This record gives sequence, structure tokens and C-alpha cells, in this order.
Amino acid sequence: MHILNDGKHAFVFPPRCGTRWIASELYDRGLLDTQAPNHEFNLHTTDVKIFMFVRNPFERERSLHRWLSETKQKDITVFTFEEYVNSECFEIEPSWYTRYGDLNSHVQHIDIANLTTFFKETLDIDLPEYDNFYHLADDNRNDDEIFNNKQIVEKILNKYQEDLKHIKFDLTKYI
Repeated sequence: MHILNDGKHAFVFPPRCGTRWIASELYDRGLLDTQAPNHEFNLHTTDVKIFMFVRNPFERERSLHRWLSETKQKDITVFTFEEYVNSECFEIEPSWYTRYGDLNSHVQHIDIANLTTFFKETLDIDLPEYDNFYHLADDNRNDDEIFNNKQIVEKILNKYQEDLKHIKFDLTKYI
């Protein structure tokens, strides 16, 4: 968890939720002392308002698959998204409720799809739209094609089942 230099707000930066970009933007504005976020969440103070950044689970899983390529762990032109979802790699990075457990009850979850509005309304900061510029690797596949596979959709919904009870995402595109 990172406490902002304003002393009033703290952010939890889970992996693959646009957090490097967010931390970099906050660092450039003097609100964070570090440009690279850690993904830890140790509740050591309740004197601040805590926010956790999350993203649509389907987009996050596509990002986690790409991350395997960006970190040279897998060649995603060979290791397809379907193979990823059906492999042990799919379980390496847990959902937010699996990773942080009851600590989720101490945060307000912020969908990165709403970052610009959140930062304007909460901190009066005008951020540009999140542009996914860290998205370096791509398998050149259409998400509509991939998520037309009901087995893939069900596995992702199952992985995030607890999260989806507490965090509202627009998943009409997928279910």
C-alpha cells in the first residue's frame, strides 16, 4: 500500500491493473515518492482513505497472458490464451479477494475504466485517459473471438467469483 504525500489517501496497486501507469502519473505530480508500485497491502493505518485499483477480470486475464510474453516466460504466439486459461499459469496471479482477503473490506475498489473521473473527483487531478501503453506483447487475436468460448468465460468467472460479489463490472460483453 502506498500512502500519498497528501497524508489523506492511500492506494493499493494489484498486479496487471494499470498500476505502473497510475504510479508513474502520481510520481510525476509529486504525490508518490516512488515511480514503481509494490503490490503489497499491509493495513497499518486507518487514518487514510484507501483505494484499490481493479480492472475487468477478462481484460486483466488477457493482460496477464501478455505479461508472460513481456517477461519472456512464454511465447504467446505459441502459448495461446486458451492454453493459458487451462494451465497452471492461470492460477499464478490470484484474484483480488484471493490475494488480499478480508483487507478488501477496508478499501474502495476503483475500476481503471473510471480512472479519469475518479482522480478528478477525488484528488482534483486531470489525468489523461489510460492508454495501455505498457501493452507491448500481443497475440493479434480478437477478444470477441476468444470470449466466445464459454469454457474460457466460465473459468474466468469462477476465478473471480468472490470479487464479482463485491465489485461491479460491466460484463455484458462476456456473459
